[in-house]
Amino acid sequence: MRKRNADQPDEDLVVWERVTSNVKPIRSARFAAQKHDPDAKSSSSKQKAVKSAKPKSSGAKGMAKGVANVSASKTPSRNGLGALAQPVSSTPPVTPVDLRTGEHAGLDKSTRRKLFRGDVPVTRQLDLHGMTAAQAEMRLTGFIQESAHNGHRCVLVITGKGVRGDGVLRRHVPLWFKNHNLAGLILAFAEARPADGGSGALYVLLRRRRGEASHDRKGIS
Repeated sequence: MRKRNADQPDEDLVVWERVTSNVKPIRSARFAAQKHDPDAKSSSSKQKAVKSAKPKSSGAKGMAKGVANVSASKTPSRNGLGALAQPVSSTPPVTPVDLRTGEHAGLDKSTRRKLFRGDVPVTRQLDLHGMTAAQAEMRLTGFIQESAHNGHRCVLVITGKGVRGDGVLRRHVPLWFKNHNLAGLILAFAEARPADGGSGALYVLLRRRRGEASHDRKGIS
């Protein structure tokens, strides 16, 4: 085998240089920009890092957004049945004044005194003696409603005292007065005078009708 002279060029290298002498390297626009602007590469790397650091929508923020969407979907539309719902009123319910226990709110002093003393004329009365609790409640409800409708101002309800003064009707009638079926019709009630039944009867002062409601604040003439 013939040895190559060290001063002679390598034939393979000469051929390769001839082939590649006319070849132009392909450069992308991104590479060209980075070549002219050294900071472009670092800026691109920072943008990738920021994107990877952003939380996914499935995280806490996504959950909060989902809850908000669910809440909004449950909100009744204006044209739906939800539009008929009325806000809860903050006005306290109407309750008759029980003068036997010292209540007096909403009732003027002159009216309280007259009712307590039995000075308000009684124009109608109801005797519940001998009735069961169910019968008495039904009869009392109709009596109060009819009396208020016909413009009666003060009526007498006889409950009886019962055994040892602890009769069923004597205990229940005042509670029925405060029931929602009657509370709006009764302004106040008080224990009757001995001549009208004493602790076994009650004076019941009915509310005036709308056109006469102002008289309740001025007292009974």
